[in-house]
Amino acid sequence: MRRNARVLVIIAIIVALCGTVLGIQEIKVREFHRGGDTPLGLSLGLDLQGGSHLVYRALLTDSETGEELDVSENQMQSLSKTIERRINSSGLGEPIIQILGNNRLLVQLPGIRDPGRAKTLIGETARLEFKHRYLDTDPIKLESFQPEDIVSITAEDVNSDGKIISQLSTEELSSPNANIVSFPALVVDFTEKGAEEFRQTAVTLAMSWVLAMDSTRKGNLLPPDRLGMTIKGSEELRFQVAGDDIARLDGETLIAPLGTSTKFLIALPASEDQPATVINADQAREKLGLNPSISFDIKKGYIDEDIGLTGDDLENAYPSQHQGSGAPIVSIEFDDRGTKLFGELTTEIYSKQQKTGFRDQIAIVLDGQELIAPVVNSPITAGTAIIQGGDFTLERVKDLSLLLESGRLPIPIELIQERDVDAILGADSLRKSVVAGAIGLLLVLLFMTLYYRIPGLVASLALVIYALIVLTVFKILPVTLTLSGVAAAILSIGMAVDANILIFERMKDELRAGRTMLSAINIGFNRAWPAIRDGNVSTLITCAILYWFSDQLGATIVQGFAATLAIGVLISMFSAIVVSRTLMRVLALTALSRRVRLFVPSGGKDIADRQSQS
Repeated sequence: MRRNARVLVIIAIIVALCGTVLGIQEIKVREFHRGGDTPLGLSLGLDLQGGSHLVYRALLTDSETGEELDVSENQMQSLSKTIERRINSSGLGEPIIQILGNNRLLVQLPGIRDPGRAKTLIGETARLEFKHRYLDTDPIKLESFQPEDIVSITAEDVNSDGKIISQLSTEELSSPNANIVSFPALVVDFTEKGAEEFRQTAVTLAMSWVLAMDSTRKGNLLPPDRLGMTIKGSEELRFQVAGDDIARLDGETLIAPLGTSTKFLIALPASEDQPATVINADQAREKLGLNPSISFDIKKGYIDEDIGLTGDDLENAYPSQHQGSGAPIVSIEFDDRGTKLFGELTTEIYSKQQKTGFRDQIAIVLDGQELIAPVVNSPITAGTAIIQGGDFTLERVKDLSLLLESGRLPIPIELIQERDVDAILGADSLRKSVVAGAIGLLLVLLFMTLYYRIPGLVASLALVIYALIVLTVFKILPVTLTLSGVAAAILSIGMAVDANILIFERMKDELRAGRTMLSAINIGFNRAWPAIRDGNVSTLITCAILYWFSDQLGATIVQGFAATLAIGVLISMFSAIVVSRTLMRVLALTALSRRVRLFVPSGGKDIADRQSQS
């Protein structure tokens, strides 16, 4: 009896601990943290609370041959840790990260509400570069244009409709709707090849103009590219034009196609030699002469020079606010090498603008996109600076700081699989899973009680204790519950009852053989144990095989099923052999043991009669 009492105390302590763990929604003990705002604080998978399922492939190629190289285990581990650090620090939640095979990485983000931000944090390489931006650039001759690419060059007065005035008919000139406002322009007729090349050049100029205007709106006065033309005729003329709006023709348009032909209009601005003088068409014809030629060059608005200063030279990066304006900024601190390079760069730019007046800039570029290009008001040699941008928000500077702080990803990755589950769909799945589990448990309890009577009640109580222990283990480990995991947990309930059925049937045979209640219980458990052990061990082996293959293939649904079922099987063995056996022994020592009919489903009266006769 003392032995049974000790086991009962242990069972009571286990039940009390399980109830406490499940009753506390969130458990925090130093660095140990379990639970949250989910039911009972359990960790729920994507299909039960929504979120993102992302699979990435690591890409490592030879820079010379372009051949794909093998990714090492250390590189994958480093990649996993970098991504985990980024997501944990962002406040997006706790990710589930798993290496699949040799070069794949699974990232699951249960409960996430902003999958786009998560993918940005995971995939960005955060390649930060500081470049010297020169604004005093020299013209570069366009070698693609050859003399044979030009058919003819003439000077004409054109109107804002893109028509040459001299080619308009009398009716068109006398029409009330006639547009006779004109401006001088060169009409350059190209060959087909020359026209296509010039068209591409015009598009490039137009894009440069748009970027310059956008930069100006953000407060950075960035000059556009300009097309230089050198015309050799009776005199040598040189003009520079910028690519304004190529699609429109008005008094301000500088370059435009003339209809769908190979001819282009190039407006005649002031000469470089005499900027205050605008050349008209008659003057231009005189200077062109009879057999003019033309060559083109591009004067870049700016040129960025790589000085070797990158995000790798950062020691610290953190979000803050500008002291004057309160705008969100990223404060950065360089290491010794970065401090030296940044100090040399700012000193060179400041000295140049003091001598020549040209105010070069520092272009701060993240992953090929310019963040800001500040000027230098004085040399900065202390190794600290700030990054600010017109589109910066508090969330943006926080994410940017994380990317810079965690550095570049050790190897490039590409997203090859994505699955998003809506939170509403996940909540519906969770509700249905809870209902299914409750119905399954109640049906099993009802069957066991009605058929096996007192042993059935004992099995039902052991099953409730089993459920408490299983849920507690799921919370403490923690085990991420998915729909497949819930199915495995419900299946393990049936397997837990199956062990009790084997024991009770064996106990009934012992009672028929004339054993006493206590003896029948002990022998029934002992003789049923080999069958219970072998059946559960075979199930555990199957779970191990399923888990290993799903781990290699990234089949998380199968993996969750295998892990949950294995835990359920192990705990079911404890509940059947320890909990049920102890409770049955205690009942065998009470007066209830004399009423055999309460312990067997059928034939109880015959067994009781034989025991009374003997």
